[in-house]
Amino acid sequence: MPEQSKNSPWSSGLLFLIVVVGFAARLLMAARGHNYDFESYKIVSGIVDQGGNVYASTDRYNYGPVWFNILHLFQLLAGRNETVFRYLIPGFLSLVDVGIFLVLWRRYGKASAAYFFLNPISIIITGYHSQFDNLAVLTGLWSVLLMKDEFDQPVDRRKFWGLVVLGLSLTIKHVLFAFPFWLAVKQKGLRQKLVVIFVPVCIFALSFAPYWHAGSEGIIQNVFRYKSAHHDHFCFYRMFVPAFIQTMFGSQTVWLFLLALFAFVYKQKKVVESLLFYTCVLVATAPATTNQYLAIPVPFTVTNVNPFTIMYTATGFFHLLIDYDGLHLTGPILGNLRANPDVPIFMLCFGLVWATWREFLIASLRSCISEVKSQFVCEK
Repeated sequence: MPEQSKNSPWSSGLLFLIVVVGFAARLLMAARGHNYDFESYKIVSGIVDQGGNVYASTDRYNYGPVWFNILHLFQLLAGRNETVFRYLIPGFLSLVDVGIFLVLWRRYGKASAAYFFLNPISIIITGYHSQFDNLAVLTGLWSVLLMKDEFDQPVDRRKFWGLVVLGLSLTIKHVLFAFPFWLAVKQKGLRQKLVVIFVPVCIFALSFAPYWHAGSEGIIQNVFRYKSAHHDHFCFYRMFVPAFIQTMFGSQTVWLFLLALFAFVYKQKKVVESLLFYTCVLVATAPATTNQYLAIPVPFTVTNVNPFTIMYTATGFFHLLIDYDGLHLTGPILGNLRANPDVPIFMLCFGLVWATWREFLIASLRSCISEVKSQFVCEK
């Protein structure tokens, strides 16, 4: 039978079913309750509602100004009803996941898109945590789709607007803070490289201008100098960085170095693939791990399926089920187990290695097996 076209009724029906199931699952997670993040959202939206400066009034907001203005809009739409406010946030973020789903559907096909939208990590982080990293990632995808792959040409109007959208992504949440450097590595011409770096970075910096007079101290301390309190959960630095390097360089220095190094490793990849690999490197080598970070590389894992990325989904899901800051499910079996974010990060690291050097690893393994067989035959 001929393959169904992407615009066939079968495909449209499948798309609709996946969206309905995934959307319902996210709202079901919201019904589970909420955690510390939602309390911060209420504080921040309340400050904006009273005409205050968020950066001058609380240390519980560490991002650009876009998100707290969105929260204020949701508060107005909810009529200050906390329950409605609670569901508006995951409802909106579920629509953001639909956007990522559609990008993956068009570029990578049905299976990858469905795997993303029905992925338990994405469902829990969007529905229960209501974290908005996905909004920054979707905006980043929009930016690279605008830019396309013509980095041997000077920055034209289309690419410039792509860089502007990337700057918007940074003002939402600076997940892609090092990605302008990755693009600059691809871009030819020193002057053009500087444009690629400075356009999004300047937009991010200028977004704080209306809040700088009263909130400069909070912006510097809580945004630019923010460090996660979860360094005890860090995996990569403890597990993979040699002890003699640890004596000379801290985890954050190693992280920034690796982010710069992998820009050259993936220089030849298409720009969309580079963004997905960036999200994986960002989280796999990060100097701290919190639950919401687990959702950032999900688009990478669903488009680079291998045994390790599958285990990342499984172990990340299990961690979010039992972690105190996750769904904290209790029971005769789960209640006695301890959450450990090191395990999914460990799997993500190996998934990245496999996705990057799969052919080399397979060829090396075959060579070793052939050599062992040859020695065995000679000995006989």
